[in-house]
Parts: sequence; C-alpha cells; structure tokens
Amino acid sequence: MLTKIKNMHSGVLVKFPKRKQDIRVDLPTIGLNTFKQCKSAGLKGIVLKHKRNIILDKKKCIQYADKYKMFLTIKWKKYLY
Repeated sequence: MLTKIKNMHSGVLVKFPKRKQDIRVDLPTIGLNTFKQCKSAGLKGIVLKHKRNIILDKKKCIQYADKYKMFLTIKWKKYLY
C-alpha cells in the first residue's frame, strides 16, 4: 500500500487491528522498512494502538524517525466513567 503512495507531503499511517482480527496470533507490525516507506510516500509519522502492535527493531525505528523528523504515536484507550 505504501509503495503506491507518492508525494503526500502530509498525512500519517494508522495501524490498528481490524475489529474481528484475532490479536492472539495476528497483530499489526511495523519496522524500519515501514518508516522508510512512509518517508518515501511523504507521510509524517505512524499512529499505533496501545498494546495492539509489534514494533521490530524499535531502537532503529526511533533513530530513523528522529533523523527525518517523523513521529511514532501510541493511542491510549480512554475510559469514560
């Protein structure tokens, strides 16, 4: 999907599990290649859902994001009482 996007100059990648996705065996995964593809597409960063993802080579991803002024945001679940 990311390889088809070119020159967005803004926008973000949102990686959340699908509603009926079995998170015991199939979690959304990102890695350094994902960040490189986002940069190539012109996206500014990635949004993930808290405790519902896998990040490969986390340290390298953070270094790459810092170098190219990208962001990685983890969305926390809000509880309403």
